[in-house]
Amino acid sequence: MPDTLKDGKGRGWLAAVNSEQQLITRATAVEQRLASATDANYYEASSDQITLTDAVETGIIYLKNENAGKVIVIDRVFFDFWTSTGGSGADGTLLYYRNPTITGGTTVVPTNCNFSSEVVAQGTFLHTLTTLTGTHWWDAYITDKTSLALDEGRIVLHDGNSFAISVAAPTGNTSMIVNINVAFYYLDTSLIE
Repeated sequence: MPDTLKDGKGRGWLAAVNSEQQLITRATAVEQRLASATDANYYEASSDQITLTDAVETGIIYLKNENAGKVIVIDRVFFDFWTSTGGSGADGTLLYYRNPTITGGTTVVPTNCNFSSEVVAQGTFLHTLTTLTGTHWWDAYITDKTSLALDEGRIVLHDGNSFAISVAAPTGNTSMIVNINVAFYYLDTSLIE
């Protein structure tokens, strides 16, 4: 009696073999961010609108992974800068930090992008930090009245790792609203090994 490969979901389908004795298969590719959103593992953490009243560097948003079973992959960063009062409008800075030391901050509850799910993100998520120090590896020149989205997708936070973004408003600033949103998903690395 020949061996038979059957559908594992009980639908009665059998595997096909071509004339070269090769198993016929078909695969469907799905972006990880879409799969994560469908699986209720995709989130957005927002600083909400923060008013900077000077040009001093201010910690805007902080994310720390506290999920031993999964890594956080930062997928996208969205940022908006409103008109600066008193500022030159041409010389602000946005900085990314790797595993910074922070104090203070207001708790952020990341939104699960699968609106049918109540699964909450595991970690520490803060905005409007009191202090932020450490190693920054990337900075960007900013002007007020800017709105951008940056595709990241390669920033990975293992359990205990953290990521933060700070902003220094344009020189002479007395009032400028900023809002930063970080979109991220949890990934079980055993699925891609």
